[in-house]
Amino acid sequence: MKEREDEPEPVIVRERSQPHPITPGGLKRLQAQLAEAQDERLKSELEGRIASAIVAEPPKNRGIVAFGATVTVKGATRSEQAFTLVGNDEVDIVNGKINVTSPLGETLVGARVGDSVVWHRPAGDKNVTVLAIAYDALKKRG
Repeated sequence: MKEREDEPEPVIVRERSQPHPITPGGLKRLQAQLAEAQDERLKSELEGRIASAIVAEPPKNRGIVAFGATVTVKGATRSEQAFTLVGNDEVDIVNGKINVTSPLGETLVGARVGDSVVWHRPAGDKNVTVLAIAYDALKKRG
């Protein structure tokens, strides 16, 4: 912060973004945002996020919940609901994209269709049953 008018602007040194997982669709969205960005700070931020992104492809065994999976469950709400496990750059709660490190995301990782898992929540534990696992939903939803 400048104390006097004749003082030069401070140099802001940004820490390099930490490597982070992203789905192929999430990387495409960041690249599109960068192409449309007008603000230099936003461009710089997006470039850093893209440079540190590690594209996580679906696992070989698509019968197990992992990063990028869209998991249909019952028990989380009154009706069946689908959640896609994503990284920080893609979280969109309204559209069912939750962080893989969230309590529900961590609960679902490693589960298979038919498994009943316990989702530990501040409001109390809930049993959630995995009904379906898919890995192509992000490509379709973009």
